[in-house]
Amino acid sequence: MASAQVAGCTLLAGLAADGVTRVTLPGPARDHTERMLPAFGIALECDALAGGGRRVSVRGGQALAATDVRVPGDFSAAAFLLAAAACEPGARVTARGVNLNPTRTAFLEVLAEMGAEVRIANQRLETGEPSGDVTVSGPESLRAFDVPAAWLPRMIDEAPAWAIVAAAARGTSRLTGASELRVKESDRIAVVVGNLRTLGAEVEELPDGFVVRGSAPAMRGRVVTHGDHRMAMAFGILGALPGNEIEIDDPDCVAVSYPTFWSDLASVTGS
Repeated sequence: MASAQVAGCTLLAGLAADGVTRVTLPGPARDHTERMLPAFGIALECDALAGGGRRVSVRGGQALAATDVRVPGDFSAAAFLLAAAACEPGARVTARGVNLNPTRTAFLEVLAEMGAEVRIANQRLETGEPSGDVTVSGPESLRAFDVPAAWLPRMIDEAPAWAIVAAAARGTSRLTGASELRVKESDRIAVVVGNLRTLGAEVEELPDGFVVRGSAPAMRGRVVTHGDHRMAMAFGILGALPGNEIEIDDPDCVAVSYPTFWSDLASVTGS
């Protein structure tokens, strides 16, 4: 599997090694380390491979140069509030200064395919990372969409948020190619499916994803997060939609990645 974490660790270790360290990623993966190192004065080479992969090389012994770093906002965190806007007709949410690295923004493409209006403004580079302001507006009616499996590496963390959008859409949506979700903080495929069924949605579990039949009636019930922050946030936005009454069993688990999630959600929903 093309792992950005493994590649990043190896490249950093390569700075202290003799000779050239080469990392081959067999498929698409995030490139944050490759964008960051040049900002600190490190020369590296990146060669594209067939099938969407790449080979990255770095020579050991290079000295890092101190620099000022401005870190763009976490797109994966912003995605939940953007999803909330997409689900509510006439709603609009803007995430300012958010990371727009193309290896992780397929969720915006999916929202647009489902009928939401997506606008990007004030684009710029922050220490090699593209960033900008993203505004998502909810349409009168979301339409179902089958997410191409090839897009999953660019939206794997947003899959739970997508499931909520699919539950609010008209028609049947499908997501496949996401077997990695089985080994996150929880088995996110099983947890998403189990909780949506508990709340009254019609959903089918697949080995590498799920099928969601949207436009369910008002959803009510208690969500079991298994301590997974993304499960809490995903079902939190579903609970914020008008007509739904949803209890989250462990709301505090969002502190892992987004400590102010609940107050921010309340500020944009007025609840």
